[in-house]
Amino acid sequence: MSVPEPCLVLDGSARAGVRVGVLQGGRWSGQGVSEDGALESLFPCVEGALAQAGVTLTDIQSFALCVGPGSVLGIRIAALSVRGWCALSPRPIFVWESLVALARGALAAGEQAPFLVATESRLKRWHALEVTADGSLGVPFEAEAAELNASGRRVISASEAANGVLTSVVMVPTPWATLPGSFAQPGFLRAEHRPDALNVANDFATWSGERHRGSA
Repeated sequence: MSVPEPCLVLDGSARAGVRVGVLQGGRWSGQGVSEDGALESLFPCVEGALAQAGVTLTDIQSFALCVGPGSVLGIRIAALSVRGWCALSPRPIFVWESLVALARGALAAGEQAPFLVATESRLKRWHALEVTADGSLGVPFEAEAAELNASGRRVISASEAANGVLTSVVMVPTPWATLPGSFAQPGFLRAEHRPDALNVANDFATWSGERHRGSA
């Protein structure tokens, strides 16, 4: 999908930190990154990214937002900000999912399927998604670390907490740097008039590591 540019891209899904970028010509022309929470850092990151790109908010032609899974507070702060800007000056909004970005980034980097991708959830649980042997992406689910370890799959993660908790983990960088390329892939983005954080209870599948044990 081709998004109208310049596009303001916001990701508040991390447990700590915010990333904002201005997408122009298929690359980042400006970025704002902070390790602080979205409440404190989203707007400074937006201002920094816009200034680096040499544009203003009125120049932005579209928005792209990560809807998770991840920090519900961070995602909702970013989503409400985008919805507020669009209420004042209507522009198209697009969304993507963090696990899909991680999975597609791993495939593009040459990781051989099947594998799982995982990010930290709440209460020491993990958001995860299965990539099957043919490269197809499954349905996101939430699981204990022990369930992921029992699955027999390699687990691809960019979360620092994965080391020492997940036994077959492969650590990778966050997919932020490769997002401009991912945006051009069919099905990665979808239009969403009123974006919000993914609802874990309604949107996620149940998971049993037992069903995959020994199937790698």
